[in-house]
Amino acid sequence: MPLRNTDVDVHIAKYGELYAGEPKSRWVACGRCGFVHQNPRPTVDDLNAFYSRGEYHTEIPSSWRDPALYARFAESYYGPKVDHAIRASGLSTGSVFEVGAGHGGSLQVFRKRGWRVVGVEPDPTLQAFAVEVAGVETVRRGLLDRETRVAEQVDLVYSNHTFEHVADLASLMAGIRTILKPGGIVFTAVPTYYRNRSRMSLLWMNSAHYSLFTHASLDQLLARHDLEEVAHTYRGWRQEVDDLWHVSRFTGRAPAPETFYEDARAVARYVNLLNPVNTAVHAPFLLARRLARRVGGALKRRTLALVRGS
Repeated sequence: MPLRNTDVDVHIAKYGELYAGEPKSRWVACGRCGFVHQNPRPTVDDLNAFYSRGEYHTEIPSSWRDPALYARFAESYYGPKVDHAIRASGLSTGSVFEVGAGHGGSLQVFRKRGWRVVGVEPDPTLQAFAVEVAGVETVRRGLLDRETRVAEQVDLVYSNHTFEHVADLASLMAGIRTILKPGGIVFTAVPTYYRNRSRMSLLWMNSAHYSLFTHASLDQLLARHDLEEVAHTYRGWRQEVDDLWHVSRFTGRAPAPETFYEDARAVARYVNLLNPVNTAVHAPFLLARRLARRVGGALKRRTLALVRGS
């Protein structure tokens, strides 16, 4: 069932021939299960090659080249998600594998909290940054798939804004099953169109994202690989809105995937009608929150300047 996203697709030019000159990606809800994804879309091989060539992330802020400044950013930006995942694991310390480790910031925060860390990142520039600047030498270059092996299974698999980029979700989940201990936890953070508060929820539906999830569609995917939901929230992060945090456990006894099917017509009504209404309703509150943050930040900087000058 066709879905209306936005006329703004800021990433599509990066993909060149993969979209054959199309102005924006096209999105549908699966008529059988309601899963939201691009159609048509690039092939698995083409998309994996694109990310492995490092053509998606083209710039790194110059300030991040200073390891201390990057560490400060990583703590403020990734810290809340890392702490949420650690609480969900029920462990004070343990071992974690990050899917799509990016610049290494999340693993840097985990390591600061006493965790043993390892991860994969297909982009050669980001992987090198993670090793050389973030100092996380255990980030290897590559994709997590059914061929991935680790020396020892981990307590926690952590993924922050990666699932939506993955073309072969079945292979990704097979890799997770291989590296995760029985009873282990998977923390997944993904952008979402559901329970939205801003226009960003539809901007997420762009060429860079192969699919978008709700907690139900994540439950469906995870159930196919013997993982059960522990908890989820659409209100976990103060840094950005329209972000879903999902925690599941590898139990081996998940409900049937069909349990989590969504009605495609209801999904289309939400995306096409209710989502824009939610955006309009929440806009004044989000604006007030942004202004409060700016004022608070300015006061904090002013206070620090006065203290240092005294």
